[in-house]
Amino acid sequence: MAMYGGSSGGRTRMGTKVYLNVYDLSPANDCLHPAGMGLHHSGVEISGVEYSFGSGGGIYEAVPREGAPGARFRERLELGSYEGGSTELRTALDELRGASFGPGGYNLLQRNCNHFADALVRALLGRPIPPHVNRLAALGNYFSCLLPKKMLEASPVGGDGTSAVGGGSGYQVYRTGAAAPAAAFMGRGLRLGSASSEANGSASGAGGDLTDRREKARAAALARAERRQNVGGGAPAEPMQ
Repeated sequence: MAMYGGSSGGRTRMGTKVYLNVYDLSPANDCLHPAGMGLHHSGVEISGVEYSFGSGGGIYEAVPREGAPGARFRERLELGSYEGGSTELRTALDELRGASFGPGGYNLLQRNCNHFADALVRALLGRPIPPHVNRLAALGNYFSCLLPKKMLEASPVGGDGTSAVGGGSGYQVYRTGAAAPAAAFMGRGLRLGSASSEANGSASGAGGDLTDRREKARAAALARAERRQNVGGGAPAEPMQ
């Protein structure tokens, strides 16, 4: 567990501990994280509950380190402790919900889950979250005019804590399950030499065609023999069997 700030415990004599759970939304983070950025989802863990923010449902509660389907847990950062308990937490959440983080307030670059985590931590501890968690969104905000509106308003992890794969932001790479297999070919086929192919050939007249070809070849051979007889004056040739 990484340390950021001080203090330890859940609800201690020093106050209530606050953690930041950080998730990867893309395998590219293996390269981006050492450079101090990445595509991240985050949630604030307090007293065994993780609080985060997404499109559709707004602020939601989840199981710590399991509340982001489709994302990969990276690290747990201990941020410190605040004086108080559940009452102070609920007050902070209600204020954030009424201010900027309501069900329809999500924006990928300006008001995402990391912005919410930062706002909640500031309200409780008076300090920001580590800057690398949301640095890529800050940089992307300069190019927000180039991104489609649908991408900006949909989160990779939905507001109910479920995966938004297929209808989310479009940049999430991790998947919650294996892709559905392609539908198997269901047509009927025939194997050469099989009873089915022979039956099909008879039904379509293949046997009759073969007899016709043989009769035509026999007639042609007889005609050639007659021509040779007329030219050479010899006895007629025996017909071909």
